[in-house]
Amino acid sequence: MAAPRSSAGYIPWWLLLLVVSGFVLAAAILAGVAVSTRTADLPRPTATALVVVSGDGGGQVLPTPFVPPPTETRPGGPTPTVAEPIPTLSSLIPTLGGYVQVVGTGDIGFLNLRAEASRSAAVNYLALEREVFQVQAGPVEADGLVWWFLVDPATGTRNGWGAQNYLTVVAGP
Repeated sequence: MAAPRSSAGYIPWWLLLLVVSGFVLAAAILAGVAVSTRTADLPRPTATALVVVSGDGGGQVLPTPFVPPPTETRPGGPTPTVAEPIPTLSSLIPTLGGYVQVVGTGDIGFLNLRAEASRSAAVNYLALEREVFQVQAGPVEADGLVWWFLVDPATGTRNGWGAQNYLTVVAGP
């Protein structure tokens, strides 16, 4: 007669099946939630720049101004289409107390807000594309860029120096 087996390491097959089924069910629920809450893939904005050179040879990088669409031809003659006015130079440059939006970060999707106006300074915060900030100080020219000190108007705790190349002036938050 054979000696009885020890059952110390034995796990019933039905218990293993129950555990595996639980993991499969949890994975299916998480996948369903991920698919149902996924946001639509929005086209990423691309930033273009216009370099304005002053008489002293210095340059300022600014967003390209708005160009209105052509007029429509109607039976009574050409009728201008509704278009926004072309922004003036002063409306493209950030001002103290004004608001700017992060734009043109491309595939990276964020702008480094730094402790100082320098590419080598420590990063305080990663500002996401389309995030709005209030301008608190600047401009400071360093490392070939124009820098502005930006603060999140909602919390005031997210702040840092951001390069003007990735900012556009907006009306407010």
